[in-house]
Amino acid sequence: MKNASLRMDKLARSSQRLNKAILLLSGLMLLLSSTCYWAVSRLLESEQQRLELHFARVIEIIHEHEIFLQNLANSMPAGGELPPPVEQGVTMLDSTSIDGKTLLKAKGFELSLPFTLAYTGDFRDQEIRGALGLGLRLTDYYGGFWARSFYASPQLFVLERGAGASIAVPAAGDQRQHQPLLPRHYVTVVDRLVHLLAQPDMLPDQRVHWVRAPARLYNDNLRMVALLKLAPEHTLKPSATGDREMVLAAVMDTEQVDEFERVLRLSVYNQFTLISPDGKVLMGERGKGDLAPLGLSFNRSGLRFKMMSSSGDAWTGLYAISYGDFLRYAKWPLLGLALTIIAAILLGLWVNHWYKSRIVRPAQRAQVRLAESEAFSRIILHNVPVGLCVVRRHDHRVLLENECAVQLGVTAAVLQLLRDNHGDQAPGELCLQVDGRYVQVVAVATRYDGEDVFLCGCNDITRHVDEQLQLNQAHQRATAANEAKTVFLATMSHEIRTPLYGVLGNLELLSLTELSKRQRHYLQIIENSSTVLFQLISNVLDVTKIESGQMAFEHAAFDPRQLVDDAQASFEATAQSKGLQLEAEIDAHVPAQVEGDAGRIRQILHNLLGNAIKFTPSGRVRLRLIVQERSDQDVLLQWQVTDTGKGIPEKALEHLFKPFYQVSAGQEGGGAGLGLSICSRLSESMGGTMRVVSEPGLGSSFSLFIRLPVVASSSTVVPVQKEGSQAPSAPLKLSVLVAEDNPVSQAVMREQLEAIGAYPTVAADGHQALQLWHAKRFDMVITDINMPKMNGYALTRTLREAGVDVPIIGITANALREEGERCLQAGMTAWIVKPLSLGALRQVLMNHCPGSTGTQAATDPGSEDFSGWIQLSQPMRQLLAQTLASDIEQLEKGVIERDAVLVEQRLHSLSGALASINATALYTACQRLENMLQELPLDARLGGQVRALCERLAQVAQRLSDEIPG
Repeated sequence: MKNASLRMDKLARSSQRLNKAILLLSGLMLLLSSTCYWAVSRLLESEQQRLELHFARVIEIIHEHEIFLQNLANSMPAGGELPPPVEQGVTMLDSTSIDGKTLLKAKGFELSLPFTLAYTGDFRDQEIRGALGLGLRLTDYYGGFWARSFYASPQLFVLERGAGASIAVPAAGDQRQHQPLLPRHYVTVVDRLVHLLAQPDMLPDQRVHWVRAPARLYNDNLRMVALLKLAPEHTLKPSATGDREMVLAAVMDTEQVDEFERVLRLSVYNQFTLISPDGKVLMGERGKGDLAPLGLSFNRSGLRFKMMSSSGDAWTGLYAISYGDFLRYAKWPLLGLALTIIAAILLGLWVNHWYKSRIVRPAQRAQVRLAESEAFSRIILHNVPVGLCVVRRHDHRVLLENECAVQLGVTAAVLQLLRDNHGDQAPGELCLQVDGRYVQVVAVATRYDGEDVFLCGCNDITRHVDEQLQLNQAHQRATAANEAKTVFLATMSHEIRTPLYGVLGNLELLSLTELSKRQRHYLQIIENSSTVLFQLISNVLDVTKIESGQMAFEHAAFDPRQLVDDAQASFEATAQSKGLQLEAEIDAHVPAQVEGDAGRIRQILHNLLGNAIKFTPSGRVRLRLIVQERSDQDVLLQWQVTDTGKGIPEKALEHLFKPFYQVSAGQEGGGAGLGLSICSRLSESMGGTMRVVSEPGLGSSFSLFIRLPVVASSSTVVPVQKEGSQAPSAPLKLSVLVAEDNPVSQAVMREQLEAIGAYPTVAADGHQALQLWHAKRFDMVITDINMPKMNGYALTRTLREAGVDVPIIGITANALREEGERCLQAGMTAWIVKPLSLGALRQVLMNHCPGSTGTQAATDPGSEDFSGWIQLSQPMRQLLAQTLASDIEQLEKGVIERDAVLVEQRLHSLSGALASINATALYTACQRLENMLQELPLDARLGGQVRALCERLAQVAQRLSDEIPG
């Protein structure tokens, strides 16, 4: 209490001294403020008086010029007659010719003012002498008037529109104060004044009118021009005809108004705006100051003075003075005064801050902190949801315990823990089990009330332990469920793909046999349905692999332009069958090589193109490849597929990429709704994005944006393989060992290998395959993965251990990534997924047995029409020869009867049959003629091309018939 009393006494004494200092400082501030106000008032008053004097001089000079012009006009002879022509008494000082005009400089007497007469070449001598007489009269009046005036004389001009003559008093070249009119500038100045008179309604009456001087009338100084129109009968050239008007023009130099400004070249203002009674701005520019009240006003830029003439016409003057110019005389005194005031204010603020920070605030903080600390500690101790207790170190006596510690009932266990802990160091963080509960105990060494103590915190973590156990169990269940899901998918993939392989393989083989037209139609329906089923299964598996993170992505160099060409080629026939135009555009800046997963990008493009063709009844489908951004390291590519289809409603766009969502559910071509979902997820997995823009009735535009690294041109590029593309179709002549346990798959595999020219040997399981291998050497081994007795993995490992280095291809119905990894780990060269088409099977054999190409069977190597055919059986050759003969007959009949529809139908049917046996040359010729018939009439020229094709087909049919035995 004694220390607190001393601190309060010190606070009281300091407050009294501070109050006295503030009182003295306030008086000083009042004195300084009054002095500053008086000084500024005097400056404002002085400045306003100077500006009023300047404005009065301006108005007086204006009135003086008006009187001069009016008296001069009144002194002109009545009736428009000029003074008598001069015969003598005039002295010619100079004569020059400028821009087609003659300038005469003359004067009357020795002390008379010289004047200048300018005229053109069509002036008569009598008219020149008359104009000289007028010039003498003007100089006499000019000199007499301005000799009696207190103001500087102007430059006077007598102008006449249409006459080409003018008079200037004083003469051009006469050095008068600050307005020299040089002879070389005379014609230019007069022309500008005459052009000024040409403005409409410039001089409506015979009063003096003031206008702003034309731009750059002289090289320097600001000027105004006073104009007075003379009577219509006055003229400088009586012989001239037409509309003429004689005008007196006086050019006033505004810098001659104030002697202070003229002599010292110092202006009393920064900007001066003069407005005539009719509202014209003769000097300066209009601004916001026009709306200012009369007298003095202020704005951000400085002072504004607005004045109006008190007598005669209401002339308005606006003066603008910046604060810097206004205070230029009292700048240093006022600056010293301001600095003194600022220093006084800063001193007061510093004293106030020092007083508060050193005396007042420490006393307040000490008292408040003590009270708050005690209250805060008490609240924390009793309300914290953790058991707290303070235990003395040397005897382990509890000095303090809160309610939570009492409720937990763990104090005895904590004391026992501290007794068992030898030494003065705290045991740290421990977990105790008390009465079936788990308690977390944290003990730290500290001091309390002058003694060494342990502060122990206790927290019941029973619920957290139970939740952790539940989480572990849930994780184990989720792991087991995920493994079960993987096994289920692998099983379902195998169980569905194996019979589907049998269906698709036999359908493909069936298409190569002799069938009736109706049977082939049914076969096509079955093939289409099977293809849709296979695509649906593949999509479901793709979605599952993406969701489970098992989708594998490659990173290899490829040519993005080749992807566009391949996609266009893959869907060209489909588009033409619907009558659509399929176009492709490639940006010229697309790099030759980029790195990424070409297969997945192709999958996205094929899905988008398939949808575009499916939902576009007429028009075109366009595939674009555009470069959005490019650097030395990477490039942002945009693959865009646009169509002219029926479009997508706006409300459906936000759901378009969701699985199983269909815009037109249940309608034709609706699908399962997985394609776009897979595209979107594949693009996101590769770091890209999908965007769609659509308008119902106009079409849709789907875009894939993906940033890919640019590969240097010297890098090795992996060719982009076309999906479903067929390798060169010569017989392979490979000896292949096939290990397959399924009888249907055995038959399909045997037929497929024989169809592509290979020699298959089929084994029912791995043991039989080993026996066959030891009995005979083969060029390749194709083995099923899941077989009884010995599966494909064991067979592969056994062969590799025996030193077999031929390619071993694994065939499985399980499309998951783990299956492929296990195949490669077992020693297989590659693995493929069922079902497998003829083209895909041939491509696999060609890829892994590069030297397997053989000579063509049943074809002439030099014949283009037989180039690339697959090996055909004898019944197939006979059937093809018969159908070709029938098609040739129908084509020739259509050409004779000019039936373009019949010809187009037969060409379309022929192209499909020839494509199935890979007769590329003939297929291309049929396609070309079919496309021409869609756009051109069946005339003689096109008919000749069809007949030429028929001759080629007849030679093929004849050769097929000759090769059939018997």
